[in-house]
Amino acid sequence: MDKALGYEPGDSRFEFWAVHQNIMINNLQVYVINLKRDTERLENILYELNRQNIKNFEIIEAVDAKAINKKDLNLSISKNKKFINPINTNMNNQEICCSLSHLKVYKKFISSKFDYALILEDDAVFIDYLTEDLKKFLVENFIHEKQIILLSELWEFFKKPINKNNNYEIVNVANAVYAHAYLINKKAAISISSFNYPVKTIADNFIIFKLYCEIKLLGLNPFLLKQDKKKFASTIPIGNKMNKVFLLRRSFYRLVNKIFRILGIFNSHK
Repeated sequence: MDKALGYEPGDSRFEFWAVHQNIMINNLQVYVINLKRDTERLENILYELNRQNIKNFEIIEAVDAKAINKKDLNLSISKNKKFINPINTNMNNQEICCSLSHLKVYKKFISSKFDYALILEDDAVFIDYLTEDLKKFLVENFIHEKQIILLSELWEFFKKPINKNNNYEIVNVANAVYAHAYLINKKAAISISSFNYPVKTIADNFIIFKLYCEIKLLGLNPFLLKQDKKKFASTIPIGNKMNKVFLLRRSFYRLVNKIFRILGIFNSHK
């Protein structure tokens, strides 16, 4: 990247750029979501962080669906009958509390001195190393006012990359649902917090956040983190089906994506 800009070591512009990159990286904080009772999951993510030599992390205690009382849960959900909400979409308590856990992280991040956050759920596993060069590449690609970069598997993304660096690409994401590993900037966190509290939808409903919060949704190709599904079963009950609620923006977005899919514009990690 430095050479692409025409900077060489010894050039004062190179030194300025290098300092600027270090400042940006130092503005990144890692937050880990973990249920206090899930000690095995905590051990897993601590092992992963140690393997990556990541020291600047904070454990955020997840909101426990088994411990929260009904009154607090009821006060935490949206009841707007004209829009999506847990009541008309059949969200279960675990899904609601998962959203509350991510919102809890956003609140902590928003009040911090950091500009960027890497949010990890405790079953996340790195499949490659998050090197300093890769960190720089990710942070320097925060070019939008409100933005997320997904580090997990992407359901659909545009084949043409936005940026490249060695073996990685930054891509424009059309469809994604996993929330176990992503980068977010402060204005995106503020926007989602304002939109999704009281809780309207699940934590990984990134397309809704894209459409209704105007967040630019990008991703890393190939993806960097997966979930250890063999070792850790999902804390959200399997088989819960969300009710479909008609949303004009989402319906139009899906129609456009269907056309793109037919034209072969998308790639997928599925």
